[in-house]
Order: sequence, then structure tokens, then C-alpha cells
Amino acid sequence: MSNDGVLRNLRRQHELRVLAILVERGPCSRRELENATGLSRTTMSAIVADLVRRRAVADDAQRPATGRGRPTTLVRLNPHAAAAVGVELGRGHVSVAVAGIARTVLAHVTEPIGMESGLSARMDAALSLLERVAAGRRLALEGLAAAGLGLWGHHPDPRAGGGDPAGDLVVTDLAERLGVTLGAPVTWDNNIRLAAVAERYTVETPACADLVYIALSHGVGSGVVINGTLVRGASGTAGEIGHVSVEPSGPPCWCGGRGCLEQYLSIDAVLGRVRAVAPDVADVAGLVAALDRGDRSVRDVVDWSAELLGRALGTVAILLDPHRVVIGGELADLGDHLLGPVRASLARQKLSIRDRRLELGTARISQGAAAVGAALVALDRHSPIHGIAGAPAEPPGTSGPRFM
Repeated sequence: MSNDGVLRNLRRQHELRVLAILVERGPCSRRELENATGLSRTTMSAIVADLVRRRAVADDAQRPATGRGRPTTLVRLNPHAAAAVGVELGRGHVSVAVAGIARTVLAHVTEPIGMESGLSARMDAALSLLERVAAGRRLALEGLAAAGLGLWGHHPDPRAGGGDPAGDLVVTDLAERLGVTLGAPVTWDNNIRLAAVAERYTVETPACADLVYIALSHGVGSGVVINGTLVRGASGTAGEIGHVSVEPSGPPCWCGGRGCLEQYLSIDAVLGRVRAVAPDVADVAGLVAALDRGDRSVRDVVDWSAELLGRALGTVAILLDPHRVVIGGELADLGDHLLGPVRASLARQKLSIRDRRLELGTARISQGAAAVGAALVALDRHSPIHGIAGAPAEPPGTSGPRFM
């Protein structure tokens, strides 16, 4: 690394140290920041001025004077300053999320998109949505620490401990485009795993340190968080509960197996069986309405599906002992119509080994949770403030966002 690169990296570390102190202590005077970091007045003045210019901090707060002295000017985090952006390219939607340096979610918006749209078109839509959200909410995207990308399918980021080291060229190209547009390093992962991260951080409780997130959507998948850490596995495929066989002689699955859980619990699978007894049920909303009316034949279909899910979760409980299992995806809209019989299935399996307690609930973010998770994972990975890894001296792209 050249001398210029060393100096830039050192300056970056000093900036991040200042931001970390502001996260931990709240507004501080320049003198307090100098004392906490050991930096000179000249260096601190330059750092604060640059952070103010990039709108990462503001120096417009004052601490009342004591005695006859003048009020002290305080440096504070800009509550509208983005530290990380998350983008989710879903099957039928795109979502964007913006997170602050203290992991606060500043914005989270989802828009529908046609199922026929390609990944490039989805990225176009997501970047357009982000630009509108940032402008409408006056969010400062200059000086982003990181960006994250979530999408369906098997696309683990090999740099995060999973996937083929040669990488996924399609996703690599998308990530490069996102990084150039935002001027920030990008990490990516499967949307369901990222949704699990969002659930873990949405409510900071001990129960969320060990959880399994199950998505019941057009496919069936899961994300596993143990001791607060996302589990990816040796090849980046941990959590593929949808491809656990629950009926060896069942229908063939696209993965090559037979009787996979996804063949019974995806939206199409559930609605297909429901329509065999209630042809007027067109979608999940219609399914909920039929259950609310007390349609017994529809109830039987859902109970049977719930029994299969309960059996799979029983195995998950024995192997991983999570505190909480979260059901997300469109079928989570069934609420207690689904959760009730799943709980009954778990109770019949007598899982209370050594006082095991398993909480079961629905996701707190109904759609687009992966965008939130992507922003948080990216922030953890690229910001030393959160103790994961340092940001590169020169992130790809420009020094700020550049929307095309």
C-alpha cells in the first residue's frame, strides 16, 4: 500500500473512532473527543469538519455555560445520516432500507414488481425507489460505510464464509453496480437469512439471540441465528428446511429430492390443495377469509399442512434448541389459524427435554425484511464500530451516491 493509502486508512480509522464515541456517549465537545481519542486539536478539527461536510455529524448543539463562560458547541450524530443501505430483490417486490450508524432503521419501503422482471430491471426499480426515499425523507447518503443486497435463491457471498470462492457472476455484477452507484462496499446473501437477521435486531431480547426464521412463500426456507450470529454453513446453504423430506414417497422436487417440505408448504402447494375443496379461494387473503368463516374442509387442509410443519420444527428444536421460531412470508398472514395447529403438533412431540421452551410467533416485518437485514449485516461487516471488520481504504465507486 502506498503512503497515501496508509494515510487514508489511518484517517478512516480516526473518523470511525470518533463516530463510535458519539454512538456510545452521545453529543460531545471537540475537547472531549480529543481527550477520548488522543488526537490533536488540529486533527480533530479537520475530522469533524469533514464529517459535517458529509452530513454524518452536526455541530449545531450547545451545552449551557457554567458560570460566566460561553456555551460549549457539541458534535452529535446526524439522525438523518445513513451508514448503510440494504436492497432486497424479491420475487414480486423490491425493498430498500436505510440504517444509521447506531443500527437505527431510518427508512424501510417496499414496492411491488412484476414476477417477469429480470434482476437488472429489479435493481433499476430498487435504486429508483432508494433515490425517491432518500429525497423525500431528506436522508444523507454521502459517506456510506456499506451496502447489502438480498435476493432469493442460493447466492451466498463467498467473502462471508460461504459459497464458491469463484463467486456468482450474476450477483457479483449486481453487487458491483450497487457499490459503484452508492460508493460503498457491498455484501450479499439469501433473502431469508437476511430476514432472520432483521428479526434478530428488530427486538433486542435474549429470546432473539437464538432463533430460527421460517419463510413460507413461493418457496420454503429458513435462516438460523445462534448466539446472535447468522449461521451460513460450510457451503453457505445452512437453513434449507424447505428441502428436508417429510414424505419419502412424496412428489418430486426441483432440487432432485422427493416429498420435500416445500412441495407441501409453499403458497402454490397450499392453495392448490385448498382449491380442490374450495375452488373460490384465489389467494392467501381468500384463504384467511375462508378460515375466518369456519370452512371445515379448508381448515382440514391447513391443519394437515401445519402438522407437517410442526414435525419439521420438532426436529429443528431438538437439533438447535432455539428460543424462538419465527414464521414469515405470505402464509404467516394465516396467524393463529396456522400457529395454533403447529403448536399442537409440537406439544404432541413432547419436546420439553430439560425444560426446553420454544416460542412460536410471526415475523415483525411482514415484507421486505431482507432489506433491513442486508443493511445491518453490511454495517456489521464493514464498520469497525460494530467489531466485525474494517472498511476498505477506498470503497468501490465514487465518494458518494451516483444515481443513473
